Amino acid sequence: MRRKSKKIICFILCFLFVFNFTGFAAFADTSDITVHINIDGLDEPPDITANAAVLMDAKTGELIYEKNSGRIIYPASTVKIMTAIIVLENVADLESQVSVSRFVVQNTIGNTMPEPRVTEGETFTVEDLLYALLLRGANDAALALAEHTSGTVTAFVAQMNEKAAELGCTNTRFTNPTGMHSADMHTTASDMAKITFHASQMQKFMDIACSPIYTIPATNTARSERTMLNRNHFVSTGQFSQYYYEYARGINFGSTTEGGLCLTTVAEQSGLSYLGLVMGSASVPIPGTDRTRLSCFPDMQSLFEWAFSLYSYRTVVDPKKDLIESVEVQLAANKNEITLIPDGEITVLLPKNADIDTVVTIDREIFKDQLVAPIDKGDILGRLTVIYDNEVIGTVNLISNADVEPSNVLYILEQIKDVVSSVWFRASVIIFIVLFAFYIAVTLLRKGRTKERRFY
Repeated sequence: MRRKSKKIICFILCFLFVFNFTGFAAFADTSDITVHINIDGLDEPPDITANAAVLMDAKTGELIYEKNSGRIIYPASTVKIMTAIIVLENVADLESQVSVSRFVVQNTIGNTMPEPRVTEGETFTVEDLLYALLLRGANDAALALAEHTSGTVTAFVAQMNEKAAELGCTNTRFTNPTGMHSADMHTTASDMAKITFHASQMQKFMDIACSPIYTIPATNTARSERTMLNRNHFVSTGQFSQYYYEYARGINFGSTTEGGLCLTTVAEQSGLSYLGLVMGSASVPIPGTDRTRLSCFPDMQSLFEWAFSLYSYRTVVDPKKDLIESVEVQLAANKNEITLIPDGEITVLLPKNADIDTVVTIDREIFKDQLVAPIDKGDILGRLTVIYDNEVIGTVNLISNADVEPSNVLYILEQIKDVVSSVWFRASVIIFIVLFAFYIAVTLLRKGRTKERRFY
């Protein structure tokens, strides 16, 4: 009886592990969601269906939102992001020729380059294959690139795992460069966000991943061109126009039965830039039709729109309203003070719930040596600097708001004062005193000698 109970318990535990590992939304009611910024008084993040997700600042890598980011999941086509990283970091000449091997032809399954099918001995440039990899998700391109870069696919995969460890990925293991399902290959949304962030900082990677269309020219064995559309429907309307998102840039979309739909992308709007990924999403039937909805796209867009809505531009310096301060003017005839005003506006993109008075610092620098009449209206007499989050986010000049005429009397007195206080004048006085003292001494000495002569 005990043995039977143990078997039942083991079966249940194994079932739960496998079910959790496959990464679909069955555990949505126990999702681990973390928001890393203060949203007091602002909208809560949207309720998305994807099993795991990460949203971060695309410029700094700072986390904004996570859902089940530490859960072990299958990576599907996001593997190709790491494949591209290894190629770009190890192949200097992207125009170098790649000859397709028999191994590639015989072992390619899943997505391939457009017809005609790739043949043994056919040559492509590395750049052509990178476009096929990232736009089309072509597995033949992935294998060919792996062999060209590292000699063998096995050696290439070893480099992929080394790079993952270097980027701080603690729960990722790659077994192939294509993303085709393997029970031993896994990752987490957190790890994949680190990998994707690294790739997004590579200009060539983003140039390729953001392209809506690319044409591979005829090769040594294929007379026709191969034109491919970016299968990331955020940036290409070639297949589905309803998912197009004007603020999106790249990066990767793909799926496997086990890993679900996986989407990684960057979105930019009004100075904000976010990198997001949703993994383990599903295709949902649309009622009354024979079509399905790819949930990863509306999920990702809703996260982006939520993040964009948290911020707004706030004016912290307004030349129409802000009179910075009054300053004293030297040698003035008509007024002793003038008011400095900014010569431009400074706006800051801030969280809507941020208190400007506490999060923004305004530094004023007055050019005191220039506060001397005459002064014309509009003369630059200082500088105003706005600092937010320890960074200078704007600088404007401080200018005079009126003319200031000089006083001739005060000017002459100031000139006399300057002359009297100058080093050369003091030196001249000292020399004069010394010479005068010398003259007195000589005169007295001469008088003394004259008296002596008279005495004798």
